Amino acid sequence: MTHNAQTGTQSSSRAPYIGAAAFFLMLILVGIMFLLPKLRHRDALEAEAKEAAGPPTVMTTVLKEGESGGHIELPATVQAFDQTPIYARTSGYLKARYVDIGDHVHKGQLLAVIDDPQTDQALMQARATVAQNKAQLAQAQANAALSKVTNERWQNLQKEGVVAQQDADQRYAQAGADAASVAAAQANIAAGEANVRSLTEQVSFARVVAPFNGIILSRSVDTGSLISSGSQNSVTQMFTIGQADTIRVFVSVPQASAVGLRKDSLARVALRELPGKVYTGRVARTSQSIDPSTRTLLVEVDLRNDGHILPGMYATVIFDLPRGGPAPVLLPANALVIRTSGPQAVVVDSNNIAHFRSIVLGRDLGTQTEVVGGLKAGDVVVLSPGDAVTDGAKVQPQQR
Repeated sequence: MTHNAQTGTQSSSRAPYIGAAAFFLMLILVGIMFLLPKLRHRDALEAEAKEAAGPPTVMTTVLKEGESGGHIELPATVQAFDQTPIYARTSGYLKARYVDIGDHVHKGQLLAVIDDPQTDQALMQARATVAQNKAQLAQAQANAALSKVTNERWQNLQKEGVVAQQDADQRYAQAGADAASVAAAQANIAAGEANVRSLTEQVSFARVVAPFNGIILSRSVDTGSLISSGSQNSVTQMFTIGQADTIRVFVSVPQASAVGLRKDSLARVALRELPGKVYTGRVARTSQSIDPSTRTLLVEVDLRNDGHILPGMYATVIFDLPRGGPAPVLLPANALVIRTSGPQAVVVDSNNIAHFRSIVLGRDLGTQTEVVGGLKAGDVVVLSPGDAVTDGAKVQPQQR
């Protein structure tokens, strides 16, 4: 009896909650029934407003052809025609320095002298050794001559039976040994003279000379500096010399413009520091390959320097591109649409229907971009297309 009473009490306590939930659910359903007609009415009003307003008005322009050739301006770097660091070929202390930064030097001109007493002493010792070897050669030649005469006499005496065969053989062997001593002494002299020539060459390295006509671009040593031979990273270079009568101008040409450039193509070089001055040169050489990291062609233009162009300057190179092939179409910059599928433009057909069309870009001219594929002259394109312009939508074009 107690259990049944408890069960009845729990069921009666849940009834009010179930009734409240059903009541709120009924209110929600009634609200939806009243709200749906209003939403349909609003959508109908919006559709009627759009239909009354007509297609969206868009600004359009008619595309025109550009030039098939033209020119391109690119940044470039100026370098000396020949430029090299000068390192010492011998070690020691800098005894004298005869040039400084900015000095004009000619090939073979003395730039500095290095004091290298160790090599000087080694050369003196090598020359003394050669003199000693020459004296030994003279002595060996005298002994060889005496042995030769003695051997001839003993051979004759042996034939007459005066001396024993063994004694004659000893004189013959002695003559051969003395002749070999002469050859050894001659070889020692040749080796000594080779060592003298090597040390003489080493001593000449103490005189640092210019390898070609040029200008001293940098100096890293002074009188008394400790000089180490070689060109390792730990070794300080003595000078940097450059030949600036003719300069090299290096420029990286984009792939789109690189195809038409050839050796001897005309190039004009301008420098910001020399306003109104334009130098004319020609392409001396190219890398003959496109750099895969930058998609550019390295081009070198050689110029005669009038003394105003300094190596290391920043320059602008202007190339006249060859004419040929179909002329590109010029697309305004605000008509270009960039999407994940690639560059596109919105073209309006004769029925005022907008179509998104994929295009192939050429050079970027700033306010305009060359289009080499996907568009043609006379096409009507939308300027600054908004979200209202979709593919296949009817528009109201307004010519700019």
